[in-house]
Parts: sequence; structure tokens; C-alpha cells
Amino acid sequence: MAVKNGKKRRTYRPGWLARAMALLPTSCALLYPWYLAAQLNVVKQPYVSSRLPEAFAGMKIVFLSDIHYGVLFREDRVRSLVNTVNALEPDLILMGGDYAEDSDGAIEFFALHPGFRAKYAVLAAVGNHDRTEPESNLQKLKQAMVDDGVIPLVNDAWMLEKDGKRLAVAGVDDVYNGFPDMEKVRRLCRGADFTLFIPHTPDVVPQVCTANEKPFCDLILCGHTHGGQVTLFGHSVHPTAKTKDRYRSGWFHENGADILVSNGVGTSGFPVRLGAPPQMHLLTLEKRE
Repeated sequence: MAVKNGKKRRTYRPGWLARAMALLPTSCALLYPWYLAAQLNVVKQPYVSSRLPEAFAGMKIVFLSDIHYGVLFREDRVRSLVNTVNALEPDLILMGGDYAEDSDGAIEFFALHPGFRAKYAVLAAVGNHDRTEPESNLQKLKQAMVDDGVIPLVNDAWMLEKDGKRLAVAGVDDVYNGFPDMEKVRRLCRGADFTLFIPHTPDVVPQVCTANEKPFCDLILCGHTHGGQVTLFGHSVHPTAKTKDRYRSGWFHENGADILVSNGVGTSGFPVRLGAPPQMHLLTLEKRE
């Protein structure tokens, strides 16, 4: 088990009960929590902002997070997911981390060469499940991403220039198991006319949006919470974020920044969902006059 700052990092591999539950059929609606966990929803909606340069109006962005490839989300489902994403013909694909149950699995996920394709770029952050081993595994993971045509964003930013305007996409290392460098990311995004930020978890939102200074980003896209995965009366049975249910799922607006927290694609711990259907997002950027 890896060590960060003298503390052991968590491992997340499913136990025997979760593996047994994964053998249950997902096509039977009578087994509703299992059935719901396999029903991926593509949420299509416009994202309208007065800050968006006209040059990027009409751009289609797919955001997906928390695939959790492994015994609970096998290769056939990965291939189906890729086909669904690519059929949307996105301009950008943004991936929010937690590609498998641990960093070895995340490397294996990209070694499958899933083949996500977008007009401009496929960009990927990392999550806590992707950072269960030391820095050597992070370098292997980043290389596996690059080998599949994916640009890793780990304390880094990517720029798209169009008609003299610049759109930035930024990502930090995971806040639980990694070494995030927010100041570096802020610096890299200076000069951008519009900035998208894809941290894995909404736990970074208070740091970015409640400071005295204006947020460096316009739109924040997060995963990690799974929408609660299992919820009762709108509350998570087992919240995974330090912010609990404050940013459980959906849209938020704080200090000038818009925030979307996705329910994610896969499951963690157990292959079930209740009150939090799996989802990915197709956002079409629009300029508000």
C-alpha cells in the first residue's frame, strides 16, 4: 500500500460480496438497484454564459467521470460507453477521473485503448482511485493515456485558440491521494478568455470559489460523489466527499463560477444505485448576450 505524508493510502478493490453481487443480472427491473446502476443517462443541455467568447459558441463538450472499470464495470461496458460518447461527435471530451478501482486498474483501462475521439482533444484528470500507488504509477498512467490519444491534466492546463480567443481546460492532481498544485494551475490559465476546470472532486470548490479573489475558472466540472450512489430522501447514505452532501449532484453557482457535479458512470464498493442514476453530460456552449 502506498504512503503519502506518512499515512497509508486507501485501497478500493471490491470485496467478495461486491464481486458476488456483480454476477446478478442488470436487465431485470425487479432487481431495481442493480438495474438502475446499468442504465446510463446522457444528459444533454446547453450551457449559457455571458463570459463565453463568441468564438466558442456552439462547441459540444462531453463530460464523464467515475467509470470504475473492473469487476463491476467490465470491458464490454467500456466499449459500449466509448461508442455512445463518440456517436455524440463532441468537440471536446473531458474525463473526470476514477477510471478503475486502483492505479493499476486505471493503467489497464487505458491500455485497452478504449478510443475516445473528439474534434479537438480528449482531456483527462485523475481521481483518488487512480492515485493508490506512488509517483511511478502516475507516470505509467499518464503514458498509457498519451498512448491512447488522451491528454493528461495533472497540475496542468491545455489551451485552444480560435479567432484570437483562448479557451483553457485545467486539472489538478487528486486532493486525497495526490499532490495538487492549485497555484500552478492558476498561473497556467492566465490569459485565457474562458476556463474550464475539471478537478475530480467538488471538495476543491470551497478553495476555488469562496476565496476573496475571483475564481480563476468560469465552469467547474466534478465527479467523485456518484450523486450519493445510494440516497434516501435526497441525502447520501454514505457520503464520499469531505463536503458531504453540499455538492452531491447537479448545478451550483458560487462567487461567479458555475459548478456541475455529475453522478458519474460506474459504481464503487457495490454495483448498485438508488436515487442517483448513472450519467454523463453533453454540454453545448452558448453565448448569452
